[in-house]
Amino acid sequence: MDSKPEDSVSPNLKARNKGVALVLVFIGAYVTYKAFGYGLGELSRLGAGALPFILGILIILVGLFIGIFSPDGEEPAPATKWRPVVLVLSALLAFALLIESAGLIVATGALVFISGMADPEHTWRSLLAIYIFLLGTVYIIFVRLLSIPFDMIGG
Repeated sequence: MDSKPEDSVSPNLKARNKGVALVLVFIGAYVTYKAFGYGLGELSRLGAGALPFILGILIILVGLFIGIFSPDGEEPAPATKWRPVVLVLSALLAFALLIESAGLIVATGALVFISGMADPEHTWRSLLAIYIFLLGTVYIIFVRLLSIPFDMIGG
């Protein structure tokens, strides 16, 4: 009885890639379908649905690319490292929850420092440099150039 139960549970890399490709194609198709409801507009004056439509098509193309050009080997799929996944998703959630109540400075700090813990090679100095650069870039582009009213400090 030399059967290995982990081999029967773990999908191979080809099967995982095909599954991811299928999910991406369905998501892209859904986004593209929903974009029609917002109106695509004309080439000279694009409507609200033009960007979601283009992004939906790009998601479909990425899914097709992954599905067609995925490796043919039967090697087992690499194990998922859950710590980075959880930390990056937590960072995005923290940003979403803090942006209105605590302001751009605190929300961006939470985003950078929580997601930075996902990579053990980052030091607090490198994360601080990323934070300062990102905060400055976001401020210049969104607050100054696009005049989007972000509160820098929550109120």
